[in-house]
Amino acid sequence: MFPKPIKKFDCIGIISISGPVDQQLLLDGLRKVHYMGFDSLTGPNIFKKKGYLAGTDSERVSDLNKALADPHIHAIIFARGGYGAMRILDHIDLAAISVKPKILVGMSDLTALSLSLFKRTGLITFAGPMIATENGVNLDKISHDSLVGALTHDCRGTELIPHEVCATHTIRSGKATGRLLGGCLSIVTALLGTEHLPNFSNEIMFLEEVNEPLYRIDRMLMQLKLNGIFNRLGGLVLGHFIGPNGENQRHAIENLILEVTGGFRFPIVSGFPHGHKLPNLSLPHGAIVDLDAEISSLIVRRNQF
Repeated sequence: MFPKPIKKFDCIGIISISGPVDQQLLLDGLRKVHYMGFDSLTGPNIFKKKGYLAGTDSERVSDLNKALADPHIHAIIFARGGYGAMRILDHIDLAAISVKPKILVGMSDLTALSLSLFKRTGLITFAGPMIATENGVNLDKISHDSLVGALTHDCRGTELIPHEVCATHTIRSGKATGRLLGGCLSIVTALLGTEHLPNFSNEIMFLEEVNEPLYRIDRMLMQLKLNGIFNRLGGLVLGHFIGPNGENQRHAIENLILEVTGGFRFPIVSGFPHGHKLPNLSLPHGAIVDLDAEISSLIVRRNQF
């Protein structure tokens, strides 16, 4: 299900189903939404807090389900990540999604939501900036334009790698076609063995991560390998990998990926501008794409069947 693009002055719902929201960052983020030309409506429980969660499970899922069912809300941008989305996956109103599919934008912990909703409903969501975060309120032009484009334009037929502003790197050449699925590596691995994770057969996986030392990334990649994910993967796109001290782990990750996937031949591209740093481009999670690693091209297919 491709949700319809929204128009200027449409209302965007702002909710948090993960970690507690910083009030000042949220206010700055709401100004950003209005600057983009949209109205906004925050969830009733947006400022609730229960330890490391933005309120109780019932409060967080209530805000989500209300936004999904509200006819005046045309899209939803999640306030922030953290942790908590996995706790409400079994309580989401899937019927409301089928009645009126809406654009959902989020990443990091929202990886769990995007993967689950695609697996259970086929909804195409967007892995992109969240507004009550440092990066979200300080979007650079390319990230801003990418987010607005994801909200207001049909992405089918578009090239997702802007060669004029970013330099991706071919790790392993080749071509592949499949659905673009993935997100934050730690959340992808956390869903292994559950009914909420697609099987990635012939699909294009994209991965990014933050605040994880290399040995933990190694362990998570091995978890994917031992679960047979790499046996059936069509291709791999690597985004930002930022270490515990803010260091760019790109080269170390590239070497690690080649080592872990040495027995496979699927194409790999690294350095895609998506993840927990800027630029952070919005990706259509679940859309069929054509990957050509030789020329670092990633195009959303016009025909999605």
